Amino acid sequence: MRNFSILFASIILFFSVGIGEAGAETVTLITDIYIDTPTMSRGFTVTSDDANFRLGIFPEVLAEETQVVVKQFDKTLFAYPAEWAPISDVYEFDISNKQAFKNDKPLKIQITAEEKTTHLKKIFFWNGVAQEWIELPSEVSSEEIMKSVLHLPYAKMIVLKHEKILQIGDASWYKYKNCLCAASPDYPKGSMLRVKDLDTGKEVTVKVNDYGPDRSLFPLRVIDLDKVAFSELGKLSWGILKNISVTKIK
Repeated sequence: MRNFSILFASIILFFSVGIGEAGAETVTLITDIYIDTPTMSRGFTVTSDDANFRLGIFPEVLAEETQVVVKQFDKTLFAYPAEWAPISDVYEFDISNKQAFKNDKPLKIQITAEEKTTHLKKIFFWNGVAQEWIELPSEVSSEEIMKSVLHLPYAKMIVLKHEKILQIGDASWYKYKNCLCAASPDYPKGSMLRVKDLDTGKEVTVKVNDYGPDRSLFPLRVIDLDKVAFSELGKLSWGILKNISVTKIK
């Protein structure tokens, strides 16, 4: 039943992704590659010449040989959600033989933004039925690299940044309730956040129960962790943790 639900949802999404708002788009063909049986069994990563777009096809994702086409679109041809700005071109991949795609296993997407930014950034895909860009669950790998997974044989995607929300910066600590909790200036109380040290890979999940730190005083601080949460990532004696990412999980 679970596999059927995934299949049904993916079919709906497949038919919902269209070519976007632009009527006469300027398209650049990045790659047109044939995935044969030996390549299919060991997995393959389709990479653009500038390495800004990667499509990871894991072993057993494809059941049959197929052509995979990747195209690039000018980002200025599209409109985007309020307070979100494009920081990459628009990329489209298409697995030509749709019957070959086994959607119980995801494709891995990686897009490198054109600029480094500490603001919140996400990968979005275009939903042609709803006529809007839809946010994908995304993982921040660095100030410019974003990763996500997708259960679709076709999609048009872009990296957008939120102009008001900080995602990467310093984390401070304070003694409050001795819990896995935090103060945030970006997310409301009750939000669950994944806080990750991008240098060490350590992470902790916290619940927002307060507001702060004040960005007008501490413009580089992304979050203020309770001492218990801070201790999961480093020593209290350090005072500040650098290169910390914050991602809302619910």
